[in-house]
Amino acid sequence: MKSMMKILSRYVISAAAAAILLLIINFTALAVWLFQSAREYGRNYTVNQMAEGLDVSDGEYSISDSIAAELDQNQLWAMLIDEKGTVIWSRNLPSDVPLSYTLTDVAGLSRWYLKDYPVKVWQHRDGLFVVGNPKNSMWKIGIEFPMKTMDNSRFWIPMFVILNLVTAVILALLSGLRLFVSLKKLTIGIENLAQMKPVSMPAQGILGDLASGINHASSQLIRQEAALNKRDNARTTWIAGISHDIRTPLSVIMGYAGQMEEDKTLTREQQELAVIIRSQCQKIKALINDLNLASKLEYDMQPIRREEFNPAPLIRSIAADLLNSSISEKYTLNISIDEDAQNMILTGDSQLIRRAITNLILNSMGHNPDGCDIKIQLSGNSGTTLLSVTDNGTGFPAEILKRLNQPLEPMELDNHGLGLTIVRQIMSVHGGTASFSNLTGGGCRVILTLPGGT
Repeated sequence: MKSMMKILSRYVISAAAAAILLLIINFTALAVWLFQSAREYGRNYTVNQMAEGLDVSDGEYSISDSIAAELDQNQLWAMLIDEKGTVIWSRNLPSDVPLSYTLTDVAGLSRWYLKDYPVKVWQHRDGLFVVGNPKNSMWKIGIEFPMKTMDNSRFWIPMFVILNLVTAVILALLSGLRLFVSLKKLTIGIENLAQMKPVSMPAQGILGDLASGINHASSQLIRQEAALNKRDNARTTWIAGISHDIRTPLSVIMGYAGQMEEDKTLTREQQELAVIIRSQCQKIKALINDLNLASKLEYDMQPIRREEFNPAPLIRSIAADLLNSSISEKYTLNISIDEDAQNMILTGDSQLIRRAITNLILNSMGHNPDGCDIKIQLSGNSGTTLLSVTDNGTGFPAEILKRLNQPLEPMELDNHGLGLTIVRQIMSVHGGTASFSNLTGGGCRVILTLPGGT
């Protein structure tokens, strides 16, 4: 809503500014036009200057050469009427202009026209000086205002401008409110669209086409979401069903393989084959468990039992369990826990954290059949817990390393299996990260970063 009000205020201000600017431009254009018109019909001499330039000597009237040139160049004519109404001097006088005038005629020509010639008059010491323009060259009109009106104009003219500005703002506000109502509906629709809620807005008004497009996008997204959910549910159901169906015969195979290991009637070679069968069945069982866990983590179906726990004894317990499971002597486990991390407390699902660490250790073993040294380190730094698993084996292939450090893709499967995918998923649900790298001298390091640690 704040953003909508911001849009409305900007719209109103912009519209009002545009109206004011347009008003200023119009007044400026009018002033320029009037000025140019005045210049076009402007004269070097005003009528009073021309009148003063008319002199008499020995009963003969003459006008200065410059004023005469002004009259000739601009197709003007001039005359001097004495007190008896007789024209006693003229220049360029048209033939249809009378040479004598009554008081009534003089009163008429003082109204700015004589025989349709626009004229100007000025009092001369010997009579009335008249300057005429060509017909249809100028338009004149008389305007009269009461003095009271002119006195009040100092108040009404600013008030008129202010009222125009207020009107412009009100019109902009009304137009903006109309746009605001349309944008508000669109905003609600976009918010619902972002939340994957159905959107159905009336496709009318100035933003009708946009509303129609949002409605169409909403229906498309809902159909896609339904299709994705259907696919994901089918995959989850399939994984769960396959896992359940495999476990029963797998348990039977493991049971018989265990009996064959202990059967003294079998040869040593046959007993070793039984050991291999049971070992591979355990790998299949672990793969099924990994597949189920990865599927549940991906779709937020795995319950997260958050509790406070100390990661230091958890790491020692993991190492002890692996050593007690009779791992090959080709592998060594070393633990390094900073003094500050001995009593560190984290909040999370300790069993999932155990699973992540175990997967990293087993990954090092699984991809280094000739053996390697594995080191587990725990440290804390500024409210962040760092847990790393390092080995001196062959490291990650370049392409796999690149993929491991990219955003997590749904149900990643590569030649490192689901183990590392589960590690990344566990870190994600705990708000942490997993960083994978190869060491310069050989081997690799995985750093798990978890928030918290007190």
